[in-house]
Amino acid sequence: MKKRILAMMAVIALGVSSLSGCGNSGEKEATTTDTKEATTDEAASTDEVITLNFPCIWVGTDSKAAVFGKMVEGFNQEFAGKYQVVIEEQTDYDFYRDKIRTSISTGAAPDIFTSDSMEDLKLYAESGKLMDLTEFLGGDVASRFTGTTIEDSKINGANFAMPYEMAVVPIMFNKKLLNDAGITAIPTSYDELWTACDALKAKGVFPTTQMTNDNAWTSMLWYSYAVAACGGADAYSKGLEDPAFLQAAEIMQKMFTYTSSDAVGADASVVNGHFFNERAAIYVNGSWILGRIKTEGVEGLYDNLELSPGLSKDGQNGGAYVNAVQAYFAAGKQDDPKKQEAVKAFFEYITNQDRVLELANSSGSLFAIDIDATKIENTLQATIVAQSQAAPFMVPYFQASVPTAVANAFPSALEALVLGDITPEGFIEQLQAAQ
Repeated sequence: MKKRILAMMAVIALGVSSLSGCGNSGEKEATTTDTKEATTDEAASTDEVITLNFPCIWVGTDSKAAVFGKMVEGFNQEFAGKYQVVIEEQTDYDFYRDKIRTSISTGAAPDIFTSDSMEDLKLYAESGKLMDLTEFLGGDVASRFTGTTIEDSKINGANFAMPYEMAVVPIMFNKKLLNDAGITAIPTSYDELWTACDALKAKGVFPTTQMTNDNAWTSMLWYSYAVAACGGADAYSKGLEDPAFLQAAEIMQKMFTYTSSDAVGADASVVNGHFFNERAAIYVNGSWILGRIKTEGVEGLYDNLELSPGLSKDGQNGGAYVNAVQAYFAAGKQDDPKKQEAVKAFFEYITNQDRVLELANSSGSLFAIDIDATKIENTLQATIVAQSQAAPFMVPYFQASVPTAVANAFPSALEALVLGDITPEGFIEQLQAAQ
């Protein structure tokens, strides 16, 4: 583990702006022996506003941007003259991850940041650069969280991160396009899916949306569902040697025969564009995308959606749901007790159940906070909650279940697989080589 930590410390990413030093707050040395001046300086320090730097990805077109921005503004107003959170806008998800990694490995953690990688958080915690939140999350605020999310987020028995956004991932079907192709029932198995794909393809519609660029996000989610169908609830516990991962690769190979011609090299904008504009009929993504579908999709798309859990393979493992903690909040280790209290105040503010309910209703996202499901306004979002509660089992998606190096190797291995450069066995070998 020490070698992994040292390797992280050596990373230098391109385009990283300076975040170092924003996590720790050092004591100001006395420069005079004059008692009066020292007393004046102490008074000034007491009245100083505690500022928390927050490089934030929930800005711009992100579905959470408007309401989460309002939450930050509300916090700054409530604690005006005492605390202030300053957002540093980040709009590129991959660059954001690299920026946080490099910031921590070469300096200090930001005052506040989010991460979607528990493996990264473990390394950050082991480097001693994260604030310990165990006492805070074990207090009164603990009752706000669902199930075992707090316990599941512990690292060596301590909480260095707070679970926040949940990635609950349905398969989305455009009923209008399916009906136009003569498909009257939503597929529940891969055999039924291939039949539907043939009918859609004959109609000139892309059956599915796939991608290999960036982190191959939506295709990674399709692969996650295939792993669940082939391996069941405990596939990840057996590692990449489990036959489920090879069988899932074979499914993905076939899946790419039912997608757009620009899928190889496509990024999220391409995938979303095809589905949002009804060029593609079947799509997979997290619940947070519902807000964008509603505002950016063609007229009627949102109302034509039907959501489904995972498909069965050979009559087994149908109805599963893929999920994971999509975003954890963490904070840089603070030397100043006042800054520690400011972080806790902000985390308590953004976990208020009424505020989170508003955020959920506005974005379509789901959270680790226990909100009143009867007050969820989005009917599709409510459907996801009901289906996930009824699921025979739930599994985390592939990217959240494997080491970061394996997740990073997935896009290039997938591209080589679908181009025919490697076999499904070669695909697994590439992933294993990254471990």
